[in-house]
Amino acid sequence: ECSLHFTFGGYCTLEPVSQKCRRKLCKPYPPCWCCPNQIPPPVPSPVAAPQPVPSPVAAPAPIPSPVPAPPHVPSPVPIPPPVSTPVPAPPPVLSPPPPSCPPPLCPPPSCPPPSCPTTPTTPSSIPPPTPTPPVCPNSDCCRATYLEGGSCTLTSTLTKPEKTKWCSGSKQCLTKIGTFDPKCVCCKNCKPRMGCKKMKGKCVDPATVNWAYFNFVCCYYDDTAKCLARKGSDCACCKKPNGGQGGHNKPPSC
Repeated sequence: ECSLHFTFGGYCTLEPVSQKCRRKLCKPYPPCWCCPNQIPPPVPSPVAAPQPVPSPVAAPAPIPSPVPAPPHVPSPVPIPPPVSTPVPAPPPVLSPPPPSCPPPLCPPPSCPPPSCPTTPTTPSSIPPPTPTPPVCPNSDCCRATYLEGGSCTLTSTLTKPEKTKWCSGSKQCLTKIGTFDPKCVCCKNCKPRMGCKKMKGKCVDPATVNWAYFNFVCCYYDDTAKCLARKGSDCACCKKPNGGQGGHNKPPSC
């Protein structure tokens, strides 16, 4: 009954979807609504095709007027460059020859020094500077170790027997700032021989001995047979006083 009521048919639904829905048309189902099917859109009437618009006729292009040719200008005649006459070069100035060295006719003090050209010194002819050898410090600790005379010596200049015979094994060569110099070692300079031992003397190095510590009467400075000196040192055999108080300066020669 619902589909027969509407022109394009109808259908039952639980909820109304438009104002044209009717409830009483769906009698078997009282809760239902009878709604029409969708109406097809109307067929549009044919529209007349637009009339073609005529295109505007282009105006004829203007004919350009002829351009008059420029008047003929004669080209300038080139002017030849002026011909310069060559100037003669001045003659070269010759320097006077260097004076020749005069022959040695008289002793050099009475002759004036000749003005001879000196040969310039090239860098290759200059000898290279000689490196300064290292020097050991003049340590007071070394002189205190050997009161009869001792000095700090470079270890590289000593052989092993010389180091064992003359030098100390302890570190005595201190610099002015109080650090030990590893390149140097403290060595004594003199040892007594039998001649100095018989007179109960002592062999000392006059250059490094502590005269204030010893109280000698006199020394044999010229007799080197009484002492054994290390290489590079001079030694003297000095006699101790037999009584009384002697001076603390360098004693006279015996």
